[in-house]
Amino acid sequence: ALLAACGVTVVEDPNAYTFTNKENPKAEADSDMTIDGIFDEARWSSVRWLTGVDRINSKQYAEIEFTTSYGEKGVYFALRVEETGTNIWVNHNRMSYLNSCIEMYMGPATDGYNTYRIFEFDFQADGKYESRLNYNDWKPANTTYDKMPIIASQPLGGEVNTHECYGYTVEAFFPWSFLEFADYDVETQEERDALVLGIIPVHIFSFNYDGKNLNEDRYWSDWTTGYIFSQWLTPSSYFKFGNNGLIGYDYNVTCGGKGKGTVKDSKGLGCLLPGYSAEFTVTPVNAAKITRLTVNGEDYMGKLSSSGGSYTFTIPAPSNDVLIEVDFG
Repeated sequence: ALLAACGVTVVEDPNAYTFTNKENPKAEADSDMTIDGIFDEARWSSVRWLTGVDRINSKQYAEIEFTTSYGEKGVYFALRVEETGTNIWVNHNRMSYLNSCIEMYMGPATDGYNTYRIFEFDFQADGKYESRLNYNDWKPANTTYDKMPIIASQPLGGEVNTHECYGYTVEAFFPWSFLEFADYDVETQEERDALVLGIIPVHIFSFNYDGKNLNEDRYWSDWTTGYIFSQWLTPSSYFKFGNNGLIGYDYNVTCGGKGKGTVKDSKGLGCLLPGYSAEFTVTPVNAAKITRLTVNGEDYMGKLSSSGGSYTFTIPAPSNDVLIEVDFG
């Protein structure tokens, strides 16, 4: 406000000083990527996703999808969570691991137990995140603004913290400089191309908005134990991810003969993991008989085990893609 005494003329300075706070600098993603929580970029349809189900019980469970992709500017992460029987709650007045989130444990897949390069990175359902590093005694791991990750999310069904919301998607960008800050070996293009990440995407169900009891107000779940034998704080035992998402081998099933039946991966991952044997279940339909079974051309009829009207067989840890051929008679 301008105050003037009687008879005094006040003239405003046309060059008066003004000040606007500058926005903090941000890392620049690749030109083909928009970090908005929407998976409409081409890269997301060309990578392998880890998919699975996290069950508390028959009425409370979550369907989870997770993957990675590398770019010129850094590493990209995408995840989708759909919960049944629960709601999505985020309250930033409490710790992130009480909120609905994916608590990602990640380190170079070459690292063993308790490596200082393990991230605990919490992707919260509303796009906020908390980043902790083992070398920092699990305290916040922050560097300059231009090197920090960029995260965005989209709610499913309704806004977060409403009863309509049943899930969320998250899209994330980690600049290479952020991983360098954490002492990952990614200074050269050759190192970046060779990088394999060990990742366990722990899932957290949050049961309410206000609660702070770790045992009653949330459910912390390393749901991946049903798929692999990971060891705590040992990235070399985690799922392996790289430029094209989950590292694994494809399998294809062809069925022939006059009869009908189904062939399913017992774990339901949709791929075969390096270092792990895979069990398949063959179920004839309408009293059909299995007349031929081969795996990459090898006769597997003698490796079938009967199991309540179905049959199972195991493929030892594969080193390439697998073709399963079965005839029903």
